[in-house]
Amino acid sequence: MRKSAIILAMLMVFTMIGSPVSASSLGSGTYYHPYPTGVIPGDIVIGHNPTSDLIIPGYWTHTGMIAYYDYSLGEWIVVEATFDGVVLHTLSEFLARYDTVAVLRVNTNDYVRQNAVQFALAQLGKPYDYAWYTKQVYGDSYYCSELVWASYIAAGGPDIDANPGWSWTYAYGVAPQEVYDDSDTYVIYYHSA
Repeated sequence: MRKSAIILAMLMVFTMIGSPVSASSLGSGTYYHPYPTGVIPGDIVIGHNPTSDLIIPGYWTHTGMIAYYDYSLGEWIVVEATFDGVVLHTLSEFLARYDTVAVLRVNTNDYVRQNAVQFALAQLGKPYDYAWYTKQVYGDSYYCSELVWASYIAAGGPDIDANPGWSWTYAYGVAPQEVYDDSDTYVIYYHSA
């Protein structure tokens, strides 16, 4: 009963303030960041949106994964879980939504990174997971940091959840802040608008 009350409260807050990653706001961001160089497939992009601070614990509020470079667009493509489900967007669209952004590299090899990307891409079209208090590797739905975390677990690790057990702040879930804080990730790009 308590879990459903928490979910209902979160949905009510989203309805009142709007979602920073809703379909209506994607691609219409107002922030400018220099385009990151030196990124590779499997890198994690992470952003901070002040609106989401009310709901998402930690500084970082959204995350996705660099999937591949689209030569016809001249852009890196990000796979991410938004309220529209697991979708693809350009890196420019992702960056424009957040006042502060970072790119993290996972301390592993290219084989694991590529398998993590393949797992994430295989989830395209799955719906958004509103059960932020838990996480699953092989699920029917994903929230943003759950997708990134699950992709690396499915690829053989490492576990990029800084608090893999229970915590009062994150319950049994995995938040963008935990991905940022994990000792298996490190910052290769950071910019605040």
